[in-house]
Amino acid sequence: MKALFFLGEKKLELKDIPVPIPDEKQYLLEIKATGICGSDFEGYLGKTGRRIAPMIMGHEASAVIVKSPKGGKLKEGTRVVVFPKTFCGKCDLCKKGFINLCPNGEFLGVMNNNGTMTEYIIANEGNLFPINSPEISFHEAAMTEPLAVAYHAVYHLSDYELDQSKYFLVLGAGTIGLLVAALLKARGAKYVIISDLSDYRLDVAKKLKANFTINPAKENIIEAVRKITSGKMCDVSFEAVGIETTAKDSLEVLHPRGKAIWIGNAQKFISINMQEIVTTELTISGNYIYDLVSFQKSLEILEKKTINVSPLITNVYPLSEGIKAFKDLETNHDGKIIKSLLINEEK
Repeated sequence: MKALFFLGEKKLELKDIPVPIPDEKQYLLEIKATGICGSDFEGYLGKTGRRIAPMIMGHEASAVIVKSPKGGKLKEGTRVVVFPKTFCGKCDLCKKGFINLCPNGEFLGVMNNNGTMTEYIIANEGNLFPINSPEISFHEAAMTEPLAVAYHAVYHLSDYELDQSKYFLVLGAGTIGLLVAALLKARGAKYVIISDLSDYRLDVAKKLKANFTINPAKENIIEAVRKITSGKMCDVSFEAVGIETTAKDSLEVLHPRGKAIWIGNAQKFISINMQEIVTTELTISGNYIYDLVSFQKSLEILEKKTINVSPLITNVYPLSEGIKAFKDLETNHDGKIIKSLLINEEK
């Protein structure tokens, strides 16, 4: 089978490797579509240290079961999405439901764990979610994983908090930021503002029902928010970039006792104004991936077509052109590539 290997900074190679052999409890899956995450691209650039060569990246996948274990609940031919996080189920965090924080877990396509940019993988039953609607394509189903990240972030807010808040700002109109904006509107958020350096992505945000857009290259984001909110500033901000500049902005746009939810994870260390946080009683909440409920709910949202993710899927490549897909991202200066998918050609 073919697999796209990460071999080091800006180095990829398509290799032939054996099809994995499942044990008596595992399933063999044929990957149908897998997304290129922003973290995959950052790893490819050698920025994060979270992709250890040689390895296969990828964790946003839809697939079909080609071999089921004896006694398995899921039958061959079942269409599924893959929950890419393993967890022990025994530690205190797992017992409390915080499986995303399990210290004993691993993640597909991260560090030296091989992922889904290949033709076949093996998986345990607990990591497979059947696609129940025939109306959802493999392309759309592969968006379950990034949608789950956004879902987990948006549901950091209770229904009461959402209802009591008027202005929400999303910093970054990449895949996650756009999905956050769409979910906020689906939940009934009053006014959603989104900022990004790409006018193209801001136009996509408008299609997803964002109320206001800001391009920080053309106007000061703090002043723009002040104008939009008539000086009241934002109740909640979502940081979906992961760098110091936007992290600082996510705090400065808030009114006293506002809340910032940080999703981005590109820059490891930043400097922030601690006095500002203390003297205005701001809250910063980290958001790390998702739990099983967020993943299941995200799949259901896609199946019900509550959110249209089609405008986000801008580029689709066969796995054999995976190197080109990453090279194209290197020159994506206008931001017109939002989500790239690698697909396995029909045999």
